[in-house]
Amino acid sequence: MPRFINTAAGLIAALPELNGAELIALDTEFHTERWYYPRLMLLQLRVDAREPLLIDPLSVSIAPLAVPLSTRPVIVHGGQQDAQILYRMLGVVPNIVYDTQVAAGFAGAGYPIRLQELVRRFLGAHMPKGETLSDWSRRPLSPAQLGYAADDVLVLHDLKGALDIELQRSGLGGAAAEATRDMVESASRAPDDSRAWTRVGGAQTLEADERACLQALVAWRDREARDRDVQKNALASDAVLLDLARRRPESAQEMRANRRMPGHLSRQEADVLLDLLANPGPAPAPLARDKGAFDVVRAATRVVERRTGIAAELLLPDAEIHSLLAGNPCRAWRVPLLGQDFASFIRGDSPFCIPADFLLQTIP
Repeated sequence: MPRFINTAAGLIAALPELNGAELIALDTEFHTERWYYPRLMLLQLRVDAREPLLIDPLSVSIAPLAVPLSTRPVIVHGGQQDAQILYRMLGVVPNIVYDTQVAAGFAGAGYPIRLQELVRRFLGAHMPKGETLSDWSRRPLSPAQLGYAADDVLVLHDLKGALDIELQRSGLGGAAAEATRDMVESASRAPDDSRAWTRVGGAQTLEADERACLQALVAWRDREARDRDVQKNALASDAVLLDLARRRPESAQEMRANRRMPGHLSRQEADVLLDLLANPGPAPAPLARDKGAFDVVRAATRVVERRTGIAAELLLPDAEIHSLLAGNPCRAWRVPLLGQDFASFIRGDSPFCIPADFLLQTIP
C-alpha cells in the first residue's frame, strides 16, 4: 500500500530511508493549464523495493527532499519536466541517472513512448489510463488517483531491469546514460530569450527591421510571462507578435487594426510595445527561408535509426540539428553512433546512400 504524506512530521520520518536509498523511482503529477511554470500537485517516490511514498506538496513543503533527490540515484520516465519542476522548487538538480523513456529509445522501442506501452511490451503488464487527465489539485485525492500515482513508480525498477538487458545486448547503455545527462543538464539551463523569436512560425520570412522587432517583442512576452507566472499566450500569441513586427504600428489605434489584437495589449501594454517597436535594437541574423537542410539531416538520422534501432530524436534532437547546421560540432558521444557515412554526408565529402526499401516505405 502506498504511504500518503501530507505533514512535515511524516516527511521528516521518511528522510532516513530516502537518504539511504540505492535507487529512488520518481514521478510527478502537475498542472500546466493556467501558469507559465507547471504547478506540482503530487510527488511520487519509491525507495528500492519499498512501498511508494505519495507526497502532497499542497500541504507540506518538499524542501527537505533537496538532499536525497540531489545525492541519491534517481530513475524516471520522461523526466525532463519533472527535473525542471523540482529544480525550480528545490534549487538543486535531481540526480537522475536513468530515464526509462530514453533507455527505450536506445533499446529499439521508439521515442517518445508512453509508460503504459513500455510496461506492456517489456513487462507484459497492463496499466490503467483512467486518471491521466485527472484533477490532481482537488483534495482529498480519490483511491483511484492514489493507485494510479503509485503505479507510475511501482513499475520503474522492474522496467529498468528489462531495458538494461536490451542495452547490455546492444552495448548502448553508455549512450543512453549520456543522453539522460544531457536531458538533466537542460533542466537547469536558463531560457535564452534572445533566441525565442526563432521558434515563431513565419519568422524566416522577415526583413531585418522586422526581425529586430520580433526578437524584442517575443523576449518581452516570455520574460513577462515568467515574471507574472502566466501562460505566454495569455499575454500575446506568436501570431499577434508576428503581426506587430511586420506592421510596426506607431499608436495604440494602429495596433487595434488587427481584429485579433487582445484588448489588454492595446491598452495596458501599448506604451511598452510601441517603445519596443520604435527602438527594438540590432537585427538578428536571418533564418533559413526553408526547412530543406533541417529535413535532409533529419531524414539521414532516420536512415541511421533503421540501421541501429536508436530513435532519431535521441541520435540528434532538433536543437542539435540546428546547432550542427550553424557549423557547430555535435556532442562527441553521438559521433560513433551516427557513423562515418553520416559524418561524410554532413561534410559533403561523399554520398549518403538511402536503402531502396526505406524509400519505398517512406515515399508515396
